[in-house]
Amino acid sequence: MSVDFEAIRKREWPVLETMTFLDAACVSFAPQRTVQALKDLADFSARQDEANSSAHHIAMDAKRHKAYEEARKLLNADPEEIALVESTSHGLNIAANGIELQDGDNIITTNLEFIQVALPWCVMRKEKNIEIRVAKTADTRFTAEDFAKLCDDRTRLIVLSTVEWCNGWRMDLKEIGDFCKSRGIFLVVDAVQELGVNKLDTKQFHVDILTAGGHKWLNSPFGTGVLYINKETLPKLKSVYHGYLNTKEPPEGWGGYWENPAASSVNDWEFDMTARKFEIGGTSNYPGAVALGESLALVNEIGIENIQARVEELSAYCMEQLEAIGATIITHKDPGRRAGIVIARIFEDLDTERAILKKLHAQNIFVAHRFTDYVGGFRISCQYFNNHQDIDNLAAALKKLIAEVGRAPDYKKPW
Repeated sequence: MSVDFEAIRKREWPVLETMTFLDAACVSFAPQRTVQALKDLADFSARQDEANSSAHHIAMDAKRHKAYEEARKLLNADPEEIALVESTSHGLNIAANGIELQDGDNIITTNLEFIQVALPWCVMRKEKNIEIRVAKTADTRFTAEDFAKLCDDRTRLIVLSTVEWCNGWRMDLKEIGDFCKSRGIFLVVDAVQELGVNKLDTKQFHVDILTAGGHKWLNSPFGTGVLYINKETLPKLKSVYHGYLNTKEPPEGWGGYWENPAASSVNDWEFDMTARKFEIGGTSNYPGAVALGESLALVNEIGIENIQARVEELSAYCMEQLEAIGATIITHKDPGRRAGIVIARIFEDLDTERAILKKLHAQNIFVAHRFTDYVGGFRISCQYFNNHQDIDNLAAALKKLIAEVGRAPDYKKPW
């Protein structure tokens, strides 16, 4: 399938004509179709098309359904495995509270994670005697073997990002998932830096819980994200929230139940064994869900394979152009082990790099500077709406700013 990415860019993201935007890994812009869907929802909320207010409320709930279905398609998941959360942080907290740990248990993460990845378990250490073991490698690559070295019979879960935010390393989820399944270890992943640009087929690898906010590579910055829970894992988790919309719907529907004089306020409520059981289960973020549904639908219409090929080509071109001006690429070039994030360093002196970043922003060229455990640098996000001109603009501006510094780039990788 041939995709006209330039036409999509012009139609959906006119804002990109006003700047050089290469920072989707921070927060992206909504496409115009998503903006229109939100305007339509706002208009809907200001009138009543249904027979009564109860029916109107139910109709509002139904507007969330598109997000579930489009997320299911993108992840090749079963319907009962998909839920909506407000953010990656929300999904990770569901995982932390749902997987019950005992004193003496341990979990494993890496030294390059965004702070939220391990944060719920860091807090848990105040109440339980659990250990957090941190995988660290000499070259900032991670494989299943690196995690296996830290495992013992009290290892309960591995939590990590599918793509590391500060060096762009893409995990081999098939290898890591197979290892976890063979050892009976829960695998929890933050996919926020990958979902929407790389194919993540949950039928092709094992993962227990996967979550991703919509505000980055899914181009939906409205407070709703995706939560995937493997259907085999669902019965093993403790529910965190208990809302009436998570319970089994009564035969007469909620509208009929509310009108039933015999309805009781106290019941032995039953819950369907689906990922939605872990949602809050009350009146929800309708704008966020509607927006996410539209942005996910755009990804599915373009085709994740087409997007992945586009992003891989752009990130490779970005690396070439940055190297041509003397930058050192931190992101590994291993085939299949990167996504849309390109990390580069120019000068050893961070103050000089920070000054360069500030001047780029003043020129409406937007990239970021990100680090964890001394690994990172300039972070350039190559999203499918970007093009070679964006990267050429960045490279040309950097070349001039390097000349203004008055010395050649001097950063050298430690590995």
